[in-house]
Amino acid sequence: MVRGKRELVAKVCSVTGATWLLERVPRRPVLMILNYHRIGDANATDYDPGVFSCGADEFDWQIGHLKRHYRMTTLDEVLGLLAGDGQLSEPLVLITFDDGYIDNYQIAYPVLRRHGVQGVFFVPTAFAGTSRIPWWDAIAYTVRRARRTRFRLEYPQPEEFDLAAEGAARCIMRVLRLYRQPAMRDHDRFVEDLERVCESSRPGSDAQRCFLDWNEAREMQRGGMAFGSHTHNHEILSKLPASRQLEELTLSREILENELKQQIDTLAYPVGGRDTFSSETIEALRKAQYRAAFSFYSGFNKAGSIEPFDIRRCGVEMLTRGRFRLQTTVGSLTGSLWF
Repeated sequence: MVRGKRELVAKVCSVTGATWLLERVPRRPVLMILNYHRIGDANATDYDPGVFSCGADEFDWQIGHLKRHYRMTTLDEVLGLLAGDGQLSEPLVLITFDDGYIDNYQIAYPVLRRHGVQGVFFVPTAFAGTSRIPWWDAIAYTVRRARRTRFRLEYPQPEEFDLAAEGAARCIMRVLRLYRQPAMRDHDRFVEDLERVCESSRPGSDAQRCFLDWNEAREMQRGGMAFGSHTHNHEILSKLPASRQLEELTLSREILENELKQQIDTLAYPVGGRDTFSSETIEALRKAQYRAAFSFYSGFNKAGSIEPFDIRRCGVEMLTRGRFRLQTTVGSLTGSLWF
């Protein structure tokens, strides 16, 4: 309902010319970091459709629109701002990607390079170049192939699902939300229970590769892209003891630096909500000598108040062009509202 109302407002603003007028109003000095995951056709995947941010043509349009209306920045410039090198005096836009899917190399990278825009790619190193399937895609795959249209999960709390009434996409979203509950601590139990009640199974070891490999990452690096850590196993850090958090951060950094031959000192928190990292996590980041970490629960970064271990990012999630224009415009005017 809320999404529908926002799309309606965006359409009205586009048709009446209000968006065009707002794009010409003086804007605030804010750092707008837009975060993407997958680029491509969400309807063609066997996995989680909710991971797709937009299609290839839309991504090309979005990057072109941003470059015409804003100054695009780089990871090094953002780190320089955090270190006090220069001041944020105008709206800046940074493009980031989480998870390192192969379509980031196949689709997003050529678009970014053609526009002369840097993308920052946060990679969970255990997945790079492998056929390993992450938990969210394994869950979606299992639900999509369920032999039972109604099923019930007991862990971490009782919840019932009806594929016939709700549709696969909504059921997948609800199962993933249940997985992310703080009480969910046993990944294997959760997925095994899901396989049992759905009477289906997750992908096997022969699954098609979904993530970019190191040769592809090095090519992107040579083409001007930047990289950071997304931990090793894409674990939700706040659910891990301090020693495991430090291990995830240290190992992923070592692998990235060995493969890419450059210093890696930034991280994007897996999932990225407020409850996915803690003061204990930040302490582990400092011990592992990271300079900055990016969250993912929406919001822009205002001049003088950027938190180095909680740099805000906004997700791009299948937005119409009218809404994309209005959202970025309103954000650059207010510094706080992601419409």
